[in-house]
Amino acid sequence: MAELRCDLMKLSPSEVEELAGKGGRIIVTCRTNDTAHAEAIYTAAVRGGAWAIDLDITMGEEFITSLGALAHTSGTKLIISHHYPTTPTLEELRGEVTHIYSLGGDIAKVATTAHTAEEALAVHALYRHHPAERLVAFAMGNEGAFTRRLSLLAGAPYTYTAPENATPTAVGQPTTRQLQSSLAEGCSLAELSLPATATPPASKSAAQRAILSALLAEGCTTLRGYTPSGDGEAAIDVARTLGAEVTRRGKTLTINSKGAKAIAQQLNNCSTTICVGESALLTRLLIPIVATIMEEGEVVIEGCGTLLGRSMADAVELIVSHGAECKSNGGRLPLRITRGARFGANIEVDGSHSSQHISGLMMALPLIDRDEMSHLVVHGAVSTPYINLTASIMEQFEGIVTIGGDSGTLNIDIEPEPPMAGNITLEHDWSSAAYLAAAYAIAQSGYAVAERYTLRCDIGTQQPDEVALVLLAYAGANIDIKRGHIDFLPSSTLSAIAYDATNTPDLIPTLAVVALFARGESVIGGLHRLVGKESNRVVSLVENLVAIGADITVEGNTLRIRGGAPLHAAPLTTHGDHRIAMAFAVASLFMEPRPTLDNRECVAKSFPTFFDTLK
Repeated sequence: MAELRCDLMKLSPSEVEELAGKGGRIIVTCRTNDTAHAEAIYTAAVRGGAWAIDLDITMGEEFITSLGALAHTSGTKLIISHHYPTTPTLEELRGEVTHIYSLGGDIAKVATTAHTAEEALAVHALYRHHPAERLVAFAMGNEGAFTRRLSLLAGAPYTYTAPENATPTAVGQPTTRQLQSSLAEGCSLAELSLPATATPPASKSAAQRAILSALLAEGCTTLRGYTPSGDGEAAIDVARTLGAEVTRRGKTLTINSKGAKAIAQQLNNCSTTICVGESALLTRLLIPIVATIMEEGEVVIEGCGTLLGRSMADAVELIVSHGAECKSNGGRLPLRITRGARFGANIEVDGSHSSQHISGLMMALPLIDRDEMSHLVVHGAVSTPYINLTASIMEQFEGIVTIGGDSGTLNIDIEPEPPMAGNITLEHDWSSAAYLAAAYAIAQSGYAVAERYTLRCDIGTQQPDEVALVLLAYAGANIDIKRGHIDFLPSSTLSAIAYDATNTPDLIPTLAVVALFARGESVIGGLHRLVGKESNRVVSLVENLVAIGADITVEGNTLRIRGGAPLHAAPLTTHGDHRIAMAFAVASLFMEPRPTLDNRECVAKSFPTFFDTLK
């Protein structure tokens, strides 16, 4: 089918009549204040046999009912549209749809402009209250783009796309090929099952910090317990680029480095290009480290994949405000640093958007050749557990770090002791373990009950996502913790979760899946921390939850999920985001039939063996 925008195409009535009779389903639209011209166009469309005419609500009730009567006598459908510059309340939108039907509209078309996922969901909620086959409702704008796809999954008769290589008629409008691809059945999840025992990979957060620390230490460091991931391998590549010898035997990495001073000489004497793969953490750690140890020269930091769309502005601003010269692509990679930063002993920095560049600065400050300690004040600190993790890794390399403060302001004292090579054992990754723990908790609450499921994972770590175990226990999971492993035993139905995940945003997709199978309404806060991830994770999460039938609402930074809604299969889109892929793979274990995923390979970033584990 196709829409003819006659006001934009400058078609005459005779041309419209000819085109309307070409066959197929043609919608004729003419948005103009010239009612005489519009009436001539619409009359020609009906005479030519158009499938539908689309009249805007602003053309007036008399005009609409008159042309509607003409259309209906000829078998042409009447679409009545209302385009909102903002997004009204759901109650107002419902009232307008009812009004459209009262004017004789066969199809109500409601398009708003959304600036948040909350607004976009208000538009999509119309499908819960009106017949889907008589409703085309979606939100324009990038934040509402996902509702175009969801409208078809909800049963809408059509939605709008742009032809390939054509300019979209509205922001957020996909091309036909993009939409068709997103609706195609993806990778099957039918073969997945829950193993009796599972072991998560090594912590990639700890691994990247440890690999960089080993690079900056002079001598040979042994890292035990390492398991490959996309981000971990990127850190190894950085270490090799900067002169370290890295060898691997089983789960043991050996990193032999000449230390920070030798790296500084390398950076000052030539142009160096460092590739960070797709890791935002690695990038934000590396920027202040490189800027601290170099004086002048040229260092280019480049990446790939989803990382190219993510802002590094906080880290760039940090080094530039302390004297570095750095050119970037609007705060995004690639970066070109041509002069180093000069950090004094007392530094104040904004930590309200991310903690990763704070961690990079913490690792960089001991490299400065001076006698006095560095005092770092972090205002508005978020993800503070990850700052504690950085301090823990630094201490394993003989660093001395003291952290104090509260109410969002941290005071961090760092002694001028460069890292020392040693023997380090990496912990298991709790961001990855959380998916398995969630699956076991759901299974034992009545979905796939077994005598026990065992998660082999470290406890008592500095990793903030270990709180998942506490949250599952509060929800009613029957958990028996022993040295070296955690047993999940049969339990009653899980209860709703109430948790502010501002400091643990990676857990939000996992907790959302648990909430689907819990009793009552779960309330999960901290959505604002999801925007700058591998995808806009708020949109990715909400889009897929709605696609499988979840009963959800978004209120500001809070996601509300009412458990127990009947779920159904749908083609899910990960947007290339590993955490979205793993979370919905867990959900699929307890659904029949199961949804499909458009991308399973993206899990290589953090948990390459995830789908092999679920067999």
